[in-house]
Amino acid sequence: MTHAEIKDFLAFAALDRLTPDEIHALEAHLREGCAECPADLAEYREAAGSIAFALEPAATEDRIWNSLQSRLAATVPQAVRGTSGSQMREAGGRRASGRIGMWRAATAAAAAAAIVLAVYAGVLTSQVHRIAGAYQQEFVVIAGQVTGMRGQLDSARAQVATLEGVLNDRHRLDRVLLSPDLRLIRLDPLPPAPQASALVAISEARHAAMIQALKLPPTPAGKTYELWWITRQSGPVKAGLFTVAKENTVIAPASPPPAGEHLQLSAVTLEPAGGVSKPTGSMYLKGAPAYE
Repeated sequence: MTHAEIKDFLAFAALDRLTPDEIHALEAHLREGCAECPADLAEYREAAGSIAFALEPAATEDRIWNSLQSRLAATVPQAVRGTSGSQMREAGGRRASGRIGMWRAATAAAAAAAIVLAVYAGVLTSQVHRIAGAYQQEFVVIAGQVTGMRGQLDSARAQVATLEGVLNDRHRLDRVLLSPDLRLIRLDPLPPAPQASALVAISEARHAAMIQALKLPPTPAGKTYELWWITRQSGPVKAGLFTVAKENTVIAPASPPPAGEHLQLSAVTLEPAGGVSKPTGSMYLKGAPAYE
C-alpha cells in the first residue's frame, strides 16, 4: 500500500478495527521508517483512550456524599432532620447514582463522538491532501502546455510580421517598377561575393528606391549591408541598410539619390550594425547607371 492509503486507516488501527492484511501492511510500513505515521497513530490512540478514562468509577463518590449529608443535617428544619440518615442516604444515593450514571453516559458519548470525529477528520484530511496533490500536478501540466502554446504563438506572430514585411517591400518594389520615371541600376559582384548580384530601382517622382539582392552571404553577427549612392557633388551618400538571412535573397527599401545631383555609382558594402555615414567595409556589389 502507498503512504496515503496507510494514513487513511490509521484511525481505525487505534480502535483495533483492521483486517489482518491491513495490520500486516501497517506493520511493514512502520518498519520502513516512516516518521509521520507513528505520530498520527499515537494521537488516535490517545483520543481512543479517553473513552476508557471517562467510564472509570469515581473513587471518592461516597466520601463526598457523606460530607454533603452532614452539612445538610446542620441546616435543615427539625422535621426534615427527623428523617433517618439511612433513609436520606438511600434516597440521595439513588439520586446521586442517577446523576453519576447520566454524567458517565454523557461523558462516554462525548468521548465517543470525539474519537469518531478524529477518525473522520483524519481520513478526510488525507483524501483532501491526495486530491490537492493530483490537482497540483494537473495544474503544472496545464501550465507547461500554456507556456508551450504561448511560445508557438509568439513564433507564429514573428513569422507573420516577417511575411508582412516581405509583402510590403514587394508592394513598394512593384510601385517603383511601374513608375514612369523608373531608373534601374544593375550591381555586379566583387571578390567578397562572386555569385551575388542586385538590381536597384529608383523613382524620383515617388521619392522611393528599392534594392533586390541575390546570393549575398548571410549577414554576420554585428554587421549589416549598406547601400550607397556615389554622386559627383557629394561622393558616397548612405541610401539604406539591410540584412540577408539563410535564403540569401532580400528586397529592401532605400532612400533615392539626392535630388539634382549627378549619380555616378551605386554600391553595397558590409558595415558595423547600425550603419555608418561613410563606407568603411569591404565592397560586395557595384554598378553604374545606364547613361554612364
